Amino acid sequence: MDDGAAPAVSVLRIADYCGALAATPWPRAPSARRELLHRFEILRSHCMEHAGFLATLGALWLEEGEPAQALVWLERALLLNPDHLGALADHSLALAALGDTTARDALAQLWSERADVPPALRLRLQGKVALPTVRSAAASAAAQRPANTVDGWVFYREAALLTGYESNLDHSPRLNELTLTPPDGPISLPLDSPLKPRSALAMVAELSWQMAYSPLAGMIVQTGLQGSARRAPAERETDWHHVQWAAGVSQQWGQWRGQLHGNATWIGGPLNEAFRLVRLGASVDREAIGCSHRVSLESEMRSHQVTRSADGRSLGGQWSLQCPWPGSTTWSWGAAARHNADRPSDPSRPGGVQRQSTFGLRAGGPLNNGTRLDISVRIGSVTDSEGYSPLLENNAIRRMNQTQLSLELARPVPWPWLGGAEAQVQVQALRQGSNLALFNYRGFSVYGGLRWRW
Repeated sequence: MDDGAAPAVSVLRIADYCGALAATPWPRAPSARRELLHRFEILRSHCMEHAGFLATLGALWLEEGEPAQALVWLERALLLNPDHLGALADHSLALAALGDTTARDALAQLWSERADVPPALRLRLQGKVALPTVRSAAASAAAQRPANTVDGWVFYREAALLTGYESNLDHSPRLNELTLTPPDGPISLPLDSPLKPRSALAMVAELSWQMAYSPLAGMIVQTGLQGSARRAPAERETDWHHVQWAAGVSQQWGQWRGQLHGNATWIGGPLNEAFRLVRLGASVDREAIGCSHRVSLESEMRSHQVTRSADGRSLGGQWSLQCPWPGSTTWSWGAAARHNADRPSDPSRPGGVQRQSTFGLRAGGPLNNGTRLDISVRIGSVTDSEGYSPLLENNAIRRMNQTQLSLELARPVPWPWLGGAEAQVQVQALRQGSNLALFNYRGFSVYGGLRWRW
């Protein structure tokens, strides 16, 4: 999502956005071209009726050495606008790259007297400049699909190694004494070991594998596996690990898209008891007023390894939207609101039913020299239905409010020997307030490292 001119309206119409993105200046560097191609692929389903967008998408695939993939979008662009000159030229070049030079030679002859044909394009039409080599030229069948596919499955992999500092590794409050409220009056107890946050240097590793397949027109089946872990050498008790498997199926009906999805997550570490989350959900997406809207309904089941009284089930709904930033074709912003009720499996769980609400805002886009910025803020609240404990504030109902601010900067690394890595810096500030002092904490973290996507 990139900068560019835009109509003087508060929110761009989707057709304007597709056209503005299609008019993005052609990137010179291969890394910038691939980044633009990725952006086009993300927005493709919203711009299927825009000839200029599809023509540019086809040109990007052609430049990447995938003429068969380019043909799909160039042919659709010509169906929408048979006189689109760029699509006509790239269509003939794609056919030539696949071994059929008839259309290219005919177009070269037809345009031989035109003065508005760029010299570089004229040389390509005359066959004097070779197109990028088809990556999968070893087999003609492989040349008809993107490089990141196997038997029709499209896959993406990602890995990251980050090092940084956290001021509160265990989300601990800062307490020197604890006030208890038994029936005969409050008692202040100094703590032999005061509670205070643990801070230290830490390392985070992440690895994920995602796959998608389209068995029918408009249908996409997806699955993926993701794992991450944090290690703090000076505070090993705060280490944690996280593994998640997810799957889903979606179907497009015109401008509507429905999705069924589910995931299972396992979280553990020395300091906290291991537990499992299983989430099932359904959502509906639609374009409206220039933005992409989604409404979801989710059910979640949480199971602890030992403390079964902490288990619970929740049901909730979420609404979110993603929009282009007014006046820009490269920046976007989004918002999301969620509410759910977490009901305990065991009636004796402290606090009873927990009602949770969150609201978040996010914005992102490119800065200078290939750097990208993403910034988000999230505000949440949790309110119990029953008193948490007779010994804390006379069995007051627990209320918690959480605010989280996150910022991420990413930039491609220019050194080829790092395998196309992206340098990242992540900064996060977190604060949780509560009427029960035991649940107050705040923390700050900053991490930097490398991320690979392939």
